[in-house]
Amino acid sequence: MGFIACDTEPVDPVLLDNIGNNPGGSTGSFTVNFNGETYTATTTLAVINNGMLVVSGLRGSQGESVSFAVPNPAVGTFSGDDLIMYYQPTGSSYQYLNFNMEETSGSVNITNIDALNQTVSGTFSFTGWWSNDEEDVEPIEFTAGAFTNISYTGTLPGGGGGNPTDDVFTAALDAMDYPIANVAVAVADGGLGETISINGLDAVQNKVVLTIDASLTPGTYQITGNMLEDVVGARYVTVSPESVYMATTGSIVINSKTEDRIAGTYSFSATNGTDVVNFTGTYDVDYSF
Repeated sequence: MGFIACDTEPVDPVLLDNIGNNPGGSTGSFTVNFNGETYTATTTLAVINNGMLVVSGLRGSQGESVSFAVPNPAVGTFSGDDLIMYYQPTGSSYQYLNFNMEETSGSVNITNIDALNQTVSGTFSFTGWWSNDEEDVEPIEFTAGAFTNISYTGTLPGGGGGNPTDDVFTAALDAMDYPIANVAVAVADGGLGETISINGLDAVQNKVVLTIDASLTPGTYQITGNMLEDVVGARYVTVSPESVYMATTGSIVINSKTEDRIAGTYSFSATNGTDVVNFTGTYDVDYSF
């Protein structure tokens, strides 16, 4: 299961593309209130892959679902730019997303992760904006969301009883070493083909994000700041204060690419409209989901 982007606003590829092939089972419960009713999932799915937790509650057999993705899951609260959250209505190729071109919304509070029994519980809420911004559709408030004892597959970041990841992501901010604590990788279908998203997170969840068209071969690809035309992109997201620095110039170099790994270097300048940051670094990650 992956995000399907609209034609006018590309979706940040953070949901795992193959969650449907990694069902966490139908145990546990998943509910959320919206449009004057309580949505109760008939099937639950959850997977942890390359540091990313994706939880979905599906209702019926026609594709209706509410889903969210959390990088580096642990007990605690995640909000805003750390998350991708969405509602997929039946019979539509568009979704209600927790972000638009101007703002983000939502929070996920993970209250318990039982690594022995591989279940996860917590609460969530978000405002969902219609992903086709050419249509005048009112946003929807999703409130009192709860997921309880949802079975998951995969391994928690940092081991969690399994083998630690061998992914590598390095960064320098304005020529000074920038420590990366965790790496999360996802592949999603943005409507025009698959995109690889590589997230390098520091200890307080600030993150450097690279996006790469999955069809690219080794070479050098320029970042111009045109999200609809560029085949690569980058940004820097800070938690406190909350801010998004979008890359306007730079490049991503793919040195090697196989069926399961991609490696190279990057450099970019990014701005939040006021300040400018400059990043350089390397990446070598597994993207075979």
